[in-house]
Amino acid sequence: MPKYPCSFCKVNEATQFCDFVVDYSWTTAKNEQGLMIGPQQHTCDNQICIECSIKVCGYDFCPSCNELRKMIKQKHDERKGRLMIDIISGNLKD
Repeated sequence: MPKYPCSFCKVNEATQFCDFVVDYSWTTAKNEQGLMIGPQQHTCDNQICIECSIKVCGYDFCPSCNELRKMIKQKHDERKGRLMIDIISGNLKD
Protein backbone atom coordinates (compact mmCIF):
# COMPACT_ATOMS: atom_id res chain seq x y z
CA MET A 1 0.00 0.00 0.00
CA PRO A 2 1.53 3.36 -0.99
CA LYS A 3 2.08 6.01 1.66
CA TYR A 4 0.26 8.58 -0.53
CA PRO A 5 -2.14 6.63 -2.76
CA CYS A 6 -3.42 8.19 -5.96
CA SER A 7 -6.93 9.62 -5.47
CA PHE A 8 -8.10 7.78 -8.61
CA CYS A 9 -6.45 4.38 -9.04
CA LYS A 10 -5.68 3.96 -5.29
CA VAL A 11 -2.82 1.63 -6.29
CA ASN A 12 0.09 3.83 -7.34
CA GLU A 13 1.99 6.39 -5.30
CA ALA A 14 0.72 9.96 -5.84
CA THR A 15 3.63 12.11 -6.96
CA GLN A 16 1.90 15.32 -8.05
CA PHE A 17 -1.18 17.47 -7.68
CA CYS A 18 -3.81 18.42 -10.27
CA ASP A 19 -3.06 21.84 -11.80
CA PHE A 20 -6.61 22.60 -13.00
CA VAL A 21 -7.63 26.12 -11.87
CA VAL A 22 -10.85 26.02 -9.83
CA ASP A 23 -10.90 29.51 -8.30
CA TYR A 24 -9.31 32.95 -8.34
CA SER A 25 -8.72 35.40 -5.51
CA TRP A 26 -6.93 38.64 -4.75
CA THR A 27 -4.58 39.31 -1.86
CA THR A 28 -2.89 42.42 -0.52
CA ALA A 29 -0.07 40.32 0.97
CA LYS A 30 3.46 41.25 -0.05
CA ASN A 31 6.34 39.07 -1.25
CA GLU A 32 9.94 39.10 0.05
CA GLN A 33 10.73 42.21 -2.03
CA GLY A 34 7.80 44.12 -0.55
CA LEU A 35 5.72 43.99 -3.74
CA MET A 36 2.00 43.21 -3.52
CA ILE A 37 1.22 39.66 -4.66
CA GLY A 38 -2.23 40.53 -6.05
CA PRO A 39 -4.09 37.89 -8.06
CA GLN A 40 -3.87 34.20 -7.16
CA GLN A 41 -5.09 31.03 -8.84
CA HIS A 42 -6.31 28.12 -6.73
CA THR A 43 -5.94 24.67 -8.23
CA CYS A 44 -7.79 21.38 -7.75
CA ASP A 45 -4.79 19.72 -6.02
CA ASN A 46 -6.14 16.16 -6.19
CA GLN A 47 -3.15 13.93 -5.54
CA ILE A 48 -2.44 11.85 -8.64
CA CYS A 49 0.08 9.34 -9.87
CA ILE A 50 1.98 9.55 -13.15
CA GLU A 51 -0.27 6.90 -14.73
CA CYS A 52 -3.54 8.75 -13.92
CA SER A 53 -2.18 12.22 -14.73
CA ILE A 54 -3.24 13.74 -18.07
CA LYS A 55 -0.72 16.23 -19.49
CA VAL A 56 -2.29 19.27 -21.18
CA CYS A 57 0.00 22.08 -22.38
CA GLY A 58 2.58 21.21 -19.72
CA TYR A 59 0.06 20.96 -16.87
CA ASP A 60 -1.00 17.79 -15.03
CA PHE A 61 -4.76 17.28 -14.72
CA CYS A 62 -6.59 14.61 -12.79
CA PRO A 63 -9.11 12.49 -14.74
CA SER A 64 -12.16 14.35 -13.37
CA CYS A 65 -10.79 17.82 -14.18
CA ASN A 66 -9.76 16.62 -17.62
CA GLU A 67 -13.36 15.52 -18.28
CA LEU A 68 -14.54 18.95 -17.17
CA ARG A 69 -11.96 20.61 -19.45
CA LYS A 70 -13.14 18.53 -22.41
CA MET A 71 -16.80 19.41 -21.72
CA ILE A 72 -15.99 23.13 -21.50
CA LYS A 73 -14.00 23.00 -24.73
CA GLN A 74 -16.80 21.12 -26.51
CA LYS A 75 -19.55 23.52 -25.37
CA HIS A 76 -17.56 26.76 -25.66
CA ASP A 77 -18.74 29.02 -28.49
CA GLU A 78 -15.52 30.26 -30.07
CA ARG A 79 -17.25 32.65 -32.44
CA LYS A 80 -16.54 36.26 -31.62
CA GLY A 81 -19.60 38.11 -30.31
CA ARG A 82 -20.62 41.55 -31.52
CA LEU A 83 -19.06 43.22 -28.44
CA MET A 84 -15.66 41.65 -29.15
CA ILE A 85 -15.86 42.58 -32.84
CA ASP A 86 -16.69 46.20 -31.96
CA ILE A 87 -13.83 46.37 -29.43
CA ILE A 88 -11.33 44.96 -31.92
CA SER A 89 -12.48 47.22 -34.75
CA GLY A 90 -12.67 50.32 -32.55
CA ASN A 91 -16.42 50.75 -33.11
CA LEU A 92 -17.36 50.58 -29.42
CA LYS A 93 -19.48 53.60 -28.54
CA ASP A 94 -19.85 54.94 -25.02
